[in-house]
Amino acid sequence: MATSNIETEDGPCCPICLEQFNVPRQLPCTHTFCENCLQSHITTEAAKNTKLNYIKCPVCRSSASPPIKDRPTSEWASLFPVNTVLQSLLPAKTKVNRFCDACRNEDACVLAEGFCVICKDAMCGDCLKYHRKQNMSKDHTILSVEELECNPENVMKLAEGFTCLEHHGEDIKFYCQDHKIPCCATCFFQGHKICAKVMDLKKELPALLSEWKQNEIIDDMNKIENHLKKFMETNENFVNNLELHVNRMTDQVREVRKKINSILDELEKNVKTEGIRIYKETVLKKQEENHQCLSLFHSVRNYHYLLDAVQKYGSNLQKFLMVEKMKSQLNSYWNLVEEKYEKTDTITVEVQFSAAIQSILSDSLSDVGKVVTTTSSITLPLRCSLRPTKECKVESVGVIDLKVHTDLTPWYSGLTFLHGDRVMVADYKNNQCILLSSSYQFITSHTLTDKPFNICVLDDQEVAVSLFNKNKIQILSVIDDIIRQVRMITTKYDCNGIAAAEKGEMVVNGR
Repeated sequence: MATSNIETEDGPCCPICLEQFNVPRQLPCTHTFCENCLQSHITTEAAKNTKLNYIKCPVCRSSASPPIKDRPTSEWASLFPVNTVLQSLLPAKTKVNRFCDACRNEDACVLAEGFCVICKDAMCGDCLKYHRKQNMSKDHTILSVEELECNPENVMKLAEGFTCLEHHGEDIKFYCQDHKIPCCATCFFQGHKICAKVMDLKKELPALLSEWKQNEIIDDMNKIENHLKKFMETNENFVNNLELHVNRMTDQVREVRKKINSILDELEKNVKTEGIRIYKETVLKKQEENHQCLSLFHSVRNYHYLLDAVQKYGSNLQKFLMVEKMKSQLNSYWNLVEEKYEKTDTITVEVQFSAAIQSILSDSLSDVGKVVTTTSSITLPLRCSLRPTKECKVESVGVIDLKVHTDLTPWYSGLTFLHGDRVMVADYKNNQCILLSSSYQFITSHTLTDKPFNICVLDDQEVAVSLFNKNKIQILSVIDDIIRQVRMITTKYDCNGIAAAEKGEMVVNGR
């Protein structure tokens, strides 16, 4: 399986093509896509519905109608507004020509030479001259195209206040506390006029900013990104291991074939074919899952870039409005993660040889063996690792009574749970590691050369024990209730606390 490009190039990426944006177009839900990618999506939807009058966002499935009605679907993508903030964060080589807004209203495509900060319109040279001659607009601040290139600060000036995505060209002026959403004047009169708590942002922005929780939102975004990365990495590791299992099955068949050569010729071919089929089907499924997961990941990350840009260069109003936009998106992201990416299926494959073939009594392929597929799920920790918690209450739920039959007085310094619900404890005073059953009954013990301080499980068969005030870690194997010393690891520092980490690594507290 080709490795997913989780760590892509710096800069915002399109959730559809997973590459840096090329003409980023923004839907009313604020999700952004390349113009060509968005148009391809629209064309696909139009092929399914010849009377299409709106599309679904590829990320959140919100409805989005084209800003200008009665235009052919082949033009819809170009009608949605350019996300100027994301555009300003892209390298100069990815910049796109902007066209005069006034001329486009007349169905003419004329390159823009400047942007009015007050009117927030792109204008060609002729329109700029006319704009400067008008009494109402002669004092408006004009920014040239060059002043906006790779300059988020100037883009923020142009986007000051952020215009309403529902009502084109109208500035955000109010905040409805009842519905927790910002709105323009039209939004206010159409849907929030009777709401009890509608605040004038110009007057009451400082009060709202005092309740601003940007760090919590950034924390949430980081956790969602990390969880999505973990999901994709798990799928990639699984597919790589699956390939090893398929090859191992083939080797098993070859071993048996030495004894029953004639019948296993056909079995080997069938097992290999079936294994490759399972592998290919699984790879396609996991690639599709990871592609969708990576799409959501980049959508979250794009919001992250937007928030960083607003934090660095935006006004207080922009910061507040951006946070409000992102707060409204977090629940949908959580729902998508919980629905699709909280767990991933795994498949175990093995060869099962029948008793008939073992006794060399059968000559029928159906009696010889077959590929057995077992599907299980690995649940990735979601709630505990992603959801931020306001409070954490720790309570005692009981005391373990260790049934160790010995005349020695123990001093337990560490405990860990092993495979099969067994328990191993470190007896610091008596230099012992003691193995207990799931009901905490004594099974066996093993004496060490030094005092064990802490203990952790590495895998189904091995346990690591830190030796107090020694720069050593003793690795023990526990197989069939027998404890053996297998190797010693020397460290630079004295080892006290110890814990197992991912991919067979250990975290050691030394001094």
